[in-house]
Amino acid sequence: MYSILHLETSSLYRKILSDISEELNCKYIAVDSCEEALKIVATENIDLILTAMELEDGNSISFIKKINESESTSIPIVVFTGNDSAEDRRIMFDLGIIDYISKKSTPEEIKKSIIAYKSEDEISQKLDKLKIAVCDDSSMDRFILERIFKMYSIKTADFYESGEELFTSGKEYDIYIVDLILRKMSGKSIIMKLRSSGSESVIITISGIDHFKTVSNVLMIGADDYITKPFNNELFMARLKTNVRSYLLVKQLERQSEELKKMSVTDGLTQVYNHKFILERLDQEIHKTRRHAHKLSIIMFDIDHFKSVNDTYGHQFGDVILRKVAEILMNSVRDIDIVGRYGGEEFLVILPESSSEEAMVVAERIRLRVLKVKSNKTEFSLSISGGLVEFDNHTSATFVKDADMLLYKAKQNGRNRIEIM
Repeated sequence: MYSILHLETSSLYRKILSDISEELNCKYIAVDSCEEALKIVATENIDLILTAMELEDGNSISFIKKINESESTSIPIVVFTGNDSAEDRRIMFDLGIIDYISKKSTPEEIKKSIIAYKSEDEISQKLDKLKIAVCDDSSMDRFILERIFKMYSIKTADFYESGEELFTSGKEYDIYIVDLILRKMSGKSIIMKLRSSGSESVIITISGIDHFKTVSNVLMIGADDYITKPFNNELFMARLKTNVRSYLLVKQLERQSEELKKMSVTDGLTQVYNHKFILERLDQEIHKTRRHAHKLSIIMFDIDHFKSVNDTYGHQFGDVILRKVAEILMNSVRDIDIVGRYGGEEFLVILPESSSEEAMVVAERIRLRVLKVKSNKTEFSLSISGGLVEFDNHTSATFVKDADMLLYKAKQNGRNRIEIM
């Protein structure tokens, strides 16, 4: 849980911050003295410090200085005050605070600030799960970066002396930190090789060269950022987090895009392909069959007496049966086979590279598995009928029409059977 330590003498602002913390599911600890705050920082995991300017035993400047001198220097500090002095702001920012919030702010404005700080902490947590590669032939620079990562509890970094060693490892990383000047393969070559391979990882170049032409060239060939040596620890981490934030956002958008794509072709109830997409896939398989002279078969299935199931046991139970039958279909076919809900209680199964005899084996397997479905409903039984057709220069429309005709024949002949052309 995200923990906030609040140094404040005003009961009103304690109440405001306490309510905001509860709403954001944060742990809230309030104290009114520097001494108390330092004891808590030393014994508990604190993610954010909010401090008023004036405290019971002095002002916040001495407290911030003590934090900066301690092992807790990485905890972000925000000053929360009614004093809007520009000079005080300058002093506080010189001490390393991350923000300065006026007590004239509304509770909603304060809440938005807390959300932003909390979001920054979530970036840090996600950063710890990303794989990092550092490629630098300077043992001192590798040591410095290792110390920075250790300071921020990052344990997922691997270190390489050369590009050859990096690529020989065969590993892929979310973040590459690459020195520009290397003895063998240059940093520029590493960047170009990564980008030409299609890598969308974060690439940060580090170098003692700060000429604008060098920086612009490195950014143009595919680096996401350029940090000059020697670098400040906190500034380095801030730049790293900024790049990670963009990287994670792109990944999130890609996942959402994939989910939307899946939703557009999937039947919401049964999670097999929907009517529109199963027919598109049938067109594609017919085209491949004509082109390569392969076999192709389809089976149109229909759940027997499904209207009676709905009427007797209710539509919710009917939905359970539809999902169960779809599950049986998916578990009874190969990876190259295609299953879709044609409509209502009808399912279409496409079997590429399958003769009618081979498809019949699959159809019977499905029919027998459906027969074994049990329920605690009294006298409930379930069966399925099917019409099976092998491709013979059909269009998709005539292919489906022939399968549907055979399905109707199976119904006429007593159900719980597969009719084949």
